[in-house]
Amino acid sequence: MKESRIRIDGFRMHHAILKEFHFLRDQSFERPPASAYVVYMTMLNQLQVEQNQRGILKEYNLSYWAKKLGISYSTLWGGKRFLEEHHFVKEEIHEGLPVIVLKDVDKYNTPEHNGVSLNYLIIPHALFETNILAEFVRTSNPEGIELLLSLLNQFRTGLSFSKTGEMEKIKQERTMKTLKLQLNKNAKGVRKTLSVLEALFSIEFTGIEIRGKQIWIKKASFSLKPECVEENTDEFNVNSLMAKLSKELTYFFDGHQIKFKPRDQIDVMISFKQEVMNKLNYLMDEDFESFTIRDRFMKTFFLQTMDQIGIHIHTEKQRKGSFHFYSIGAFFRMAFRKYLPGALKKIPYELIHEAKIREYTKTGQAPELHGLI
Repeated sequence: MKESRIRIDGFRMHHAILKEFHFLRDQSFERPPASAYVVYMTMLNQLQVEQNQRGILKEYNLSYWAKKLGISYSTLWGGKRFLEEHHFVKEEIHEGLPVIVLKDVDKYNTPEHNGVSLNYLIIPHALFETNILAEFVRTSNPEGIELLLSLLNQFRTGLSFSKTGEMEKIKQERTMKTLKLQLNKNAKGVRKTLSVLEALFSIEFTGIEIRGKQIWIKKASFSLKPECVEENTDEFNVNSLMAKLSKELTYFFDGHQIKFKPRDQIDVMISFKQEVMNKLNYLMDEDFESFTIRDRFMKTFFLQTMDQIGIHIHTEKQRKGSFHFYSIGAFFRMAFRKYLPGALKKIPYELIHEAKIREYTKTGQAPELHGLI
């Protein structure tokens, strides 16, 4: 079999360990909380950092992860406590220093010596740059994390069997019926969970019907976003603009007295990069050298979208007396997606057309702007 030319950029989680989490979920009265999954994944990531195949952590810092992920220390401590009580991890003294040992990692990393199979899924590093884990912990949604891990497991298999290595052609499908059962939620709850997962997955719905005032969806199709499989570079010179817009977002939150965490701000900027910037990478000025028009458009669009959201918040506060974001990042993502097609009509179509040709010529793939305008 020809090896796929792409792979998920991340770290291993052995399938046998995941099955132990599932066993507790299905066979005991102590269901693994979302925080336990999160702490275990951060430990696996640290194992890769320390390059320790034996499952021994010498420099794990729970406070660091609490700050990075925007989850309270006490909540993550509870997750770590759960892992200890159920023997996923334990603290030992090695050479006079405390270490954390992850059960069976050494065994599963050396299958040739232990009569076990090397079977694992890959968790992308990009997960820790999103708000997914914080949202699922905040909403006590371990099922959302289990769906995430299930999809990642299938994507690793799909990539390994792919003959072309073309990521966008590798898709996983779930029926709404299956998602309701797996997430233990109604259709609205399923859609909320999927809106959080959109930071890592492109999600398409098929079989959509309107029945009365309700939306019925038959099936959801998932594909992995590029952030999970390739190194993030600044090939298109957008980091400086991203930094400026991030500051504008802070002013917006403060001005509207919106409580937010650093992870929320990062999540909004990731949404903007995925929904807007990535679609305009190849939009150049008429001189075919500079990106003045593109950058001016992106800044204006970002500010105008914030204005629209501000109006919505004000209206809802007048109507209901208060306003609450289910997920700040997901809300902004939907707004960017809603307003972008109309805003693009303000750009001379000749430049849009040239951008499409330029992207297709360089990548051989359908341009990101195709279908939008």
